[in-house]
Amino acid sequence: MISFSLDEEQQIIQETVRKFAAEWVRPQLREWERAGTVSDEARRAFHELGLGLLEVPEALGGAGASAVTAALVQEELGFGDAGAAVALWSPHLVTAALVELGDEAQARRFFSRFAESSVRLGAVAYSERGTTPLEGFSTVAVKRGDGYSLSGTKAFVVNGGCADLTVVFAQIEPGRGWGGVGAWVVEAGMPGMRAGARHELLGLDAAHIAEVVFDGCLVPEENRLRGGPHGLPKGVQRYFARAALMTAARQVGLARAAYEFALGYTQERRAFGKPVAHFQAIAFTLAEMLMDVEAARWMVWRAAASQKLDEVALAATHANEAAWRVADQAVQLLGGAGYVQDYPVEKWLRDTKALALTAPTDQLSQLAVASAELGHALDGGWPSSTIQPMVT
Repeated sequence: MISFSLDEEQQIIQETVRKFAAEWVRPQLREWERAGTVSDEARRAFHELGLGLLEVPEALGGAGASAVTAALVQEELGFGDAGAAVALWSPHLVTAALVELGDEAQARRFFSRFAESSVRLGAVAYSERGTTPLEGFSTVAVKRGDGYSLSGTKAFVVNGGCADLTVVFAQIEPGRGWGGVGAWVVEAGMPGMRAGARHELLGLDAAHIAEVVFDGCLVPEENRLRGGPHGLPKGVQRYFARAALMTAARQVGLARAAYEFALGYTQERRAFGKPVAHFQAIAFTLAEMLMDVEAARWMVWRAAASQKLDEVALAATHANEAAWRVADQAVQLLGGAGYVQDYPVEKWLRDTKALALTAPTDQLSQLAVASAELGHALDGGWPSSTIQPMVT
């Protein structure tokens, strides 16, 4: 049976995060953007709500929440601020990667750190400048005794250089493309890893996104992730599907914020003796914005419930496109006021474009959809691609 209703627990979680976003996130929207980070107080408050390990299986110390529940949380955080949503969700970057790529012993060993502390950060170092997994990473791993030496530079890394745990992808066998790739958990303080330059972004400034440099960083064998029961390529594909769903849910929240702000503004602003929202052209625009928001949400919920790759790809692509249309129309409806920082709509327009470049990008999602419909594998796709995303 298909249901569009939330159960009681999901309604409580949704309302809890909505209140958190209203009290903690939205009031700090500009301050966190200028500071380039969210406050430790907000991280602690988020953790104390039981949201820090929401998707982690109960057997491993988490809440064991479904992907639909996680999407509800991300929509509400995205409504508050998309950059803060990325920043606050940072422990899940590593925990989701460990669930898909590691074994139970590795998961238990590393998860305990995030359960103990509310301000620990996770990162996934996947992308690079100028190279693709299809042809091979430029970051290399060389066997050294009972471990591996990692050398190279990763780009577009959320929490790059400041994370407690970083999952790093590197080339073990040159010339084999994805077939010669490995993944490791690098712990903060391991010699040979350092922070690179922080990226100056168009949006999402509340999230710290930077390069990470590895210079002979020695990582023990026990920290290597071999892909879990599905193998590394399939495990990475599943991880990116998780990331795509969370990004799509943030886009829904952002689009909802832009729509509701534009709705309120056009009802308050008057021309020729009536609210401008009562003019047909503006009313029709508002109706189209609402349809985009609602359609994107239902596609995200369906994909989260099914976990099918093609449905995830459809939801991710549609959410990116819908959120851009809604944010763009919100700016348009405010006119010149929409392009100044007195109002948040200009920020939402910037943030939605930045979100669309997170993992996976629209092009990767479209490849997945086309491959499923055509019944034929196309060049690129997940996890190989000519387009390097930020991993959030």
